[in-house]
Amino acid sequence: MIRNKSVIFYTILFLFLILFLLFYILGIARYVTDFEENTCDMTYMFEYPQYVRISLDNEIEERYPRYGLYAYGEGFITEKLRRMYFSGIPVLFIPGSVGSHHQVRSLASVSLRKGLKDRTPFHFDYFTVSLNKDYSALYGGVLMEETEYVSYCIQKILNLYKTNVKKVVLIGHSMGGVIAKGSILLTPNVNTSVANIIITLATPHTPTLVLDSVIATYYRNLESHLHEIKDAGISVVSIGGGPRDTLITPTQIVDSAADINVISNTIPDVWKSTDHLSILWCKQLVLCIVRSLFDSVDYNQKPPNIFSKTEERMQALSYHFYHHASGKRLYLYKETIQFESGGEWIEYIQRHYVWTNKNLSRRTSSVYLMIRLSDQSNYHLTIDTVNLESKDWLFACTASSIQEQSRVCNWGWNLTNRTRILPDPLHRIRKTVDLNLQEIKYPGVTHIIVRITPDDLEKYVAVNVDLYSYDARLIPIWGSSPLLKSLFIKPQPKLSNLGHIRYYATFDNIMNVITVELKASECTDPKHHAMVELLEPWSIGVTQIQFFTLVDDGPKTMKIQTKYKYSNISQNLRITLDPACSYAINIQQGGIIDRISCIVRDRWYLLYTTIISLLLLSLSVRINHGLEQTPIIVITIFLSFCYDLMFECLVALAILCLFTIGLCCSVIFLGSVAHSIAVRFLARAITFSATWSDWLLGGLNQLPFITTILVLSLIPATCGALAMLISVFLYFLNLTKMYEDYLEKLLMASLRHFNWGGRFRNMNNSEEHGNTRQKIFNHLILFILWCFIAIAAVPSVLVWARNFSYDMRLSTEDSLLLQSWIVLVTCSTMEWVQFPSNNHNTRSQILSSILCFLGWVILLMGAAPHPPFYQYYMPPLIAGAVAIISLNFIFS
Repeated sequence: MIRNKSVIFYTILFLFLILFLLFYILGIARYVTDFEENTCDMTYMFEYPQYVRISLDNEIEERYPRYGLYAYGEGFITEKLRRMYFSGIPVLFIPGSVGSHHQVRSLASVSLRKGLKDRTPFHFDYFTVSLNKDYSALYGGVLMEETEYVSYCIQKILNLYKTNVKKVVLIGHSMGGVIAKGSILLTPNVNTSVANIIITLATPHTPTLVLDSVIATYYRNLESHLHEIKDAGISVVSIGGGPRDTLITPTQIVDSAADINVISNTIPDVWKSTDHLSILWCKQLVLCIVRSLFDSVDYNQKPPNIFSKTEERMQALSYHFYHHASGKRLYLYKETIQFESGGEWIEYIQRHYVWTNKNLSRRTSSVYLMIRLSDQSNYHLTIDTVNLESKDWLFACTASSIQEQSRVCNWGWNLTNRTRILPDPLHRIRKTVDLNLQEIKYPGVTHIIVRITPDDLEKYVAVNVDLYSYDARLIPIWGSSPLLKSLFIKPQPKLSNLGHIRYYATFDNIMNVITVELKASECTDPKHHAMVELLEPWSIGVTQIQFFTLVDDGPKTMKIQTKYKYSNISQNLRITLDPACSYAINIQQGGIIDRISCIVRDRWYLLYTTIISLLLLSLSVRINHGLEQTPIIVITIFLSFCYDLMFECLVALAILCLFTIGLCCSVIFLGSVAHSIAVRFLARAITFSATWSDWLLGGLNQLPFITTILVLSLIPATCGALAMLISVFLYFLNLTKMYEDYLEKLLMASLRHFNWGGRFRNMNNSEEHGNTRQKIFNHLILFILWCFIAIAAVPSVLVWARNFSYDMRLSTEDSLLLQSWIVLVTCSTMEWVQFPSNNHNTRSQILSSILCFLGWVILLMGAAPHPPFYQYYMPPLIAGAVAIISLNFIFS
């Protein structure tokens, strides 16, 4: 009866875990598919691109035979480059992991054509490096090597110029952005004085996989030297792709040393999310980057060069990436503007109105719309304009002059720098501003002025004015209320009035996913549209936008892109309505799958350490035969709940359950396949026949010492990671052999029982078979641990295989991992990883306690600051635990 209850309990637990894993898988699917389609325009080359190889010193070329430095050219320019004639402003593009030097062509070609089109007295020379597609994002062994090579390239580029060129612009994609910073901070060849602007594209300034100590050390050293970038006055811009980039999240692109952190769908005139590769060729973004570089040039220098003062560079960069509101070129706003005489001054007393020139006759003078502030000093003012192209159009002034029996202004303080442009689904020019009138501190201000010039009046212009109390425009958020209330009470939408433009929604606590619905009614404009912006105040360059039209009015989902880091700040919504409609606005928390997709995006890497910790805890329980499993389970649940790791623990348990089932099926059904693969490999490696190879493999199984010597001999010739992966395969072969031996013994025992039926013999056989089953199950857990630890060996093997033609041996392998692989390979192939037969002695209790404590420590690594920086500790920690188990077996 008790056994049946245990079976029912574990069956229910298994089904619950599988259901939980199913939700997690649906969250993964939502994360990798739930984003807007790619609407970027493709850049194109005007002429055939050419890459001119630039040789470094012979010593450097011999030291780095896999890498190369190139200059980009098109048409007649290529001949100048071949003659090593460079006269522009140098820009070095650094591709990312598994990238190509050909990726520079979009930026370089657009920049080249802009210079020719605008007939500027300067141009940019684009250089790029080929890094042989090394896996620097996962393998730190080549990361410092690539960094050193790039520093030599910077030195070579500056030496190519006969003019007084001392600085270079660095642009890095993905890991190329990390290398760009490292080349001037971590190498003795160059320093921060050689760069003036660094632009990183989809760069993981915060890594999510740190599988070796070299990457961890590199990032830590970089972090400790970042202040040198600020001290040197280098302008740093970090650009991310937004929701479409599923490789590098917006959280990772936030750089503490950057002056500007922004995602592409927030950048004015771009407003498009890009994936990890399209960020290099998205025409809207490429144009923005190129224009910012051209506006960062000081024409007064001879020859023209990048502004030497940080403030002047940041004016251009901020204008294009943050505050672009007055055309494609940098525009410096005057503090005050003198109004022209003879203009038409119009003042309405309504708080909400729309002014258009639809019925206005052709005019040769400006129109000035006046908004009185006398009794509305505690109000907010939103002005939304359509097709207003004036660069200076918004002012605060004092109406002190008389014109035709009304008071007007002679001049005004310019407020246009507070305005911003908005995307528009109808492709109109749209500018807007939100003013808190209490913040208008100019003395004697009586009016806000909107100026419409005669050029603007040549086409249709609309100015929407909305004067309101901020508190009256706040919308309650459904979902922040208690759970039972949100389940049983239907949310009531907020109703807007005709003529209203702006509404806001603030959050008492953080909500990863928000669902917004806008239902329009009483519309006088069939082409109406509304817009919702999700603002993340802790990252001013991160904003999401959703449009609502007559045929597409929601509900729509919006997700927080960057992690919440500040307890006193929450996200908010800014809603722009069409004044021709009234709306029913409903905002509530998003669905469970969308919320899980955010967890997948931000915390998926925690599964690695969580799985390993649960495996160690399982080994601890197995050593004690489950006698003390209840305290271990209770403490594990308590730690997971207190440190917000329960979700990852449940998913990890589900993954382990499915992995165990799959492994058992593989051992049962694929053992012969694995054996035949091993036989064929041996036959090809030592030119034996299949029969001899089969005999040799059987002999190696009986002589683990010889197998260990053979596998360890691969390490000095290749790499330790390869030996580790081979040990995993050999371990699987041993598992299949154990299973076959168990079946054979079971069959023979059945035959003996059938022939002789001895009761005492049957009891002994049952106990022996039970021990064999327990041994196989123990080794199943150990093999699963071996598989997950071997994940850290995969990057090294990939780099070794890619560079095999240059060197058979991987000389850059992490020494800490190498020692771990040696210990793990030796213990597994020597078959020393055995559980003690007596589970009740003191030594077994100590071993169980060590594994249990180590499992809890690894689990809590997921709650530490920067959890990825603890991932590379897994192989050495497991190697230490395996060494203790092996020593216990040897001395037993």
